[in-house]
Amino acid sequence: MTFELYLAPEAEADIDDILEWSVTQFGAAIRDGYEELIDAAIRSIVDDPDRAGSHDRIDLGGGVRSLHLMSSRDDVSPNVRKIVKPRHFVIYGQVGNVVQVVRLLHEAMNLPEQRIL
Repeated sequence: MTFELYLAPEAEADIDDILEWSVTQFGAAIRDGYEELIDAAIRSIVDDPDRAGSHDRIDLGGGVRSLHLMSSRDDVSPNVRKIVKPRHFVIYGQVGNVVQVVRLLHEAMNLPEQRIL
């Protein structure tokens, strides 16, 4: 089955915030690598929403899943793998043939307290 991607405005804002913070804290090369890692994770979810490493997140709502960016480290270039410990989850769901990425959240957050949907 082929899936389409819907990137929610909240997810877009999360990505912008993550990348802005990354460039401020670590520089452009790390920011670019983190962007590649995010893109790889989202692509892998669109390819297979139930991919290895993803988890049902009943605590966040029915049909909600998460994928930690760490699960996509093997899908990026060797230079990006130097980001040893990525710290974010992609939060998403599937409706029909559409994968809806709704948030990207830091692993230190109490995810059930975040606005997910």
